[in-house]
Amino acid sequence: MPYVSSPKGNLQLNRFDALKTDIENPEVTDPTMSLGDSFNPATDSLHASMRPIIVLANCFSMLPVCGVNSPDASCLKFTWRSPKLLYTAVSCLGATVMTVFNIIQFATTGINSIKTTSLVFYGTSVIASLLFLRLARLWPRLALTWEKLEHEFIPRHRKVSRISLAGRFKLVTAIVMTFALIEHTLSILKGSSNAMVCAKYHGDTDIVAVYFQSQFPQVFSRMSYNLWKAILVDAVNVLSTFSWNFIDLFLILISMALADQFQQLNGRLNAVRGKAMPEWWWAEARNDYNHLASLTRRVDSQISTIVFLSFATDLYFICIQLLFSFNLQRSLIQKIYFCFSFGFLLSRTTAVSLYAASVHDESRLPAPMLYSVSSANYSTEVMRFLTQVTTDNISLTGMKFFSVTRGLVLTVAGTIVTYELVLVQINNIQQTVQSNATNICEVDEEQLYNNGSTVLL
Repeated sequence: MPYVSSPKGNLQLNRFDALKTDIENPEVTDPTMSLGDSFNPATDSLHASMRPIIVLANCFSMLPVCGVNSPDASCLKFTWRSPKLLYTAVSCLGATVMTVFNIIQFATTGINSIKTTSLVFYGTSVIASLLFLRLARLWPRLALTWEKLEHEFIPRHRKVSRISLAGRFKLVTAIVMTFALIEHTLSILKGSSNAMVCAKYHGDTDIVAVYFQSQFPQVFSRMSYNLWKAILVDAVNVLSTFSWNFIDLFLILISMALADQFQQLNGRLNAVRGKAMPEWWWAEARNDYNHLASLTRRVDSQISTIVFLSFATDLYFICIQLLFSFNLQRSLIQKIYFCFSFGFLLSRTTAVSLYAASVHDESRLPAPMLYSVSSANYSTEVMRFLTQVTTDNISLTGMKFFSVTRGLVLTVAGTIVTYELVLVQINNIQQTVQSNATNICEVDEEQLYNNGSTVLL
């Protein structure tokens, strides 16, 4: 797709051309390029890298964008008359119904911090569906803007990794989804184990019915059980499970793509460290940095609500998991499931935090390179570049309430430790309550958590 530059961009390029004619220095005509650094749209562009990810999301009713398989972002579009949108609406409706069932359960049995896990889970699914629906409307223009920027950077492109951006996206997606599948499988095995014990205890031969009734008590305690109803409820649970995992996966991938752009610029700056560069070169580099800053702000304006949702729900479920870490796990499969689920949750939350923080980290890296410019080569453009790097706060945010930096990672960790100390005190009361629940088939607070907890997948 041909790139059409803006009038402002043409003026800036003409200014750079004028600067280039002022200094004749054959040693700096192209100091940062090397063989194998050429831009490959099929593997290095955001559109191509996100293509399989969006297709996967479409399979689970997320991000209903059309034209994903097109060769470039200009063919992307969002339409209200699309089977993908209908699929998204049905999935969102299912999660909404499950949320209503949980609210009804609270109205009749009371509310506490443990029983809210199922409500938060399905409520998160509803909100995520709506947020990604909003993003789907904005995605075609965002992807086109990103692609135009990639075309402008083609002459100065340099690889920052042996693995292409598309390859890294596929690798991260495969890892996250594989661990999510393992966690879901362990959850099913745990539920099946409990169902077999309960079926034997009650003399019930229909283990499948016992399984679904124990997994979704908020539904089948309000209506009669039928297999087709159970299948529908389980389908909604699977879609909600994917959406919760996809929130974190999407943020990781977008953060990787943004950080990759800054890494390319930092690589160019590092390659000329200690060299005498003309003013036009610094003006061009500063202009590229300014474009990346604008792109980051635009991306943040469209995904900041998703960032906030991710941190809020992950922190909530970590605290809930810590609460249940003090509870006695009755069987080996329960212990395995809990350890794996908690470890996966912590790993995923840490990955989101660090990858999102890397955008801010990479945006600050030009500063030491600019400080190293000798006084003889220091110019107005270097000074303007350095001022922008040191004063401009470039990062992803959670609805502007917080910026995702490495400092935030420590803040979140400290918050979790604080909650754990409080939960240790609460655990004394929980143990007293649970000591009376010796029957695994009793519908007590712990089982409401475990049974709904595909909630924690």
